[in-house]
Amino acid sequence: MTDVADIDQDLQLRILDRGHAAFGPDWLPRRWSSAPGRLELLGNHVDYNGGLVLAGAVNRVVAIGIGQGAEVHGLSIVAGDVSPTPFEIDPVLARGWHNTGSESGPREYALGILAALDQRSVPSITSGQLSIAGNVPLGFGMSSSAALCVALTLTLAESDLSEADIVAIAQDAEHRAGSPVGAMDQSASVAGGVILFDGSDTSFRRLDPELGDYAFAVADSGIHHAIRTSAYPVRVKESQRALKLLQENVHPGLKNLGALSPEEWKMIENDHPDLLDDVLTRRVEHVVSEVERVRVGIGALESEDWERFGALMTASGRSSATDYDISHSRVEELVGDLRALPGVLGARMMGGGEGGPALALLRRDAVDDVATALGKGYFSRYASDSVADRFQVCVFGVGARKR
Repeated sequence: MTDVADIDQDLQLRILDRGHAAFGPDWLPRRWSSAPGRLELLGNHVDYNGGLVLAGAVNRVVAIGIGQGAEVHGLSIVAGDVSPTPFEIDPVLARGWHNTGSESGPREYALGILAALDQRSVPSITSGQLSIAGNVPLGFGMSSSAALCVALTLTLAESDLSEADIVAIAQDAEHRAGSPVGAMDQSASVAGGVILFDGSDTSFRRLDPELGDYAFAVADSGIHHAIRTSAYPVRVKESQRALKLLQENVHPGLKNLGALSPEEWKMIENDHPDLLDDVLTRRVEHVVSEVERVRVGIGALESEDWERFGALMTASGRSSATDYDISHSRVEELVGDLRALPGVLGARMMGGGEGGPALALLRRDAVDDVATALGKGYFSRYASDSVADRFQVCVFGVGARKR
């Protein structure tokens, strides 16, 4: 684990200021934890289908300081702008917890972490005062929820955990809070840098690409979404239904859609054209083609062929918007604007879908011109905030850690 200096100084100050305001001037953290958000580079919606994903942790994190006040019983948590008023949690009541309400925020994720730790017989902190802050932008598709859950796992677990355990606990917490997410987001946050994630067994392999003269940037569409209430759970169920039909009728040994090769899928389409309806056919088509794009993308990334990688990103976005029907017209408008700009190698929707951001791969020397063009174009059309708030260039960052 690392020195607290690895947490941005502004975040440290925000954590301290809000901790003092909530818990008194004598409050000081005795433990710090942080976990980064992530960029999904290639592999949209294939992690829960057992497919391959290329993802990268970013240099934006959720950070937590935990201190102990006098006669503190249970957990008291203040979560920045999301929950500026402290809320209380009795860890005993978290045993077996699953969300029965409609909200999913810091309180629900903390309860989910405690329940997941308890289920695995991992000792957890039962009393303390937590101050949470982050610079992972909300609604940007960088998985701030996974970053929060990973950071909470490091904060609340009393024993050291393996990377696999941290991923599993953080994912379990999101499930308990009501979001049926895969394990890719948490894996990227734990690992840091760039990983190749395998959804079939939730393992990952670290990669070390050199971006050189290129950069990734995220542009906010202004259309926000929540996984729990979006089409994400619907797509999960559609994928499960398609898999079951394939297993029962033509491919009993198929473990997941991500294991279906393009050749096998083409044969099934030719020999059993009426097995799946049009919707399920398109869902499978996306998964099969997306996994193949990731396989090609690995080679492009390792050979630093960024032109090729950009083209794969664009194709991924097109498939996500059409075959998987998970994008939004405003996001696709933003993607189109980005792709038309000089210096942009590729662009696509990113994340759960139905809003959120567009991810672009561009030349570093084009960043300012692209930001200016978006400010005069897309952002001005929709009365957006400043370009600085809506267009962010990201570099790959370190993984989750505690001190």
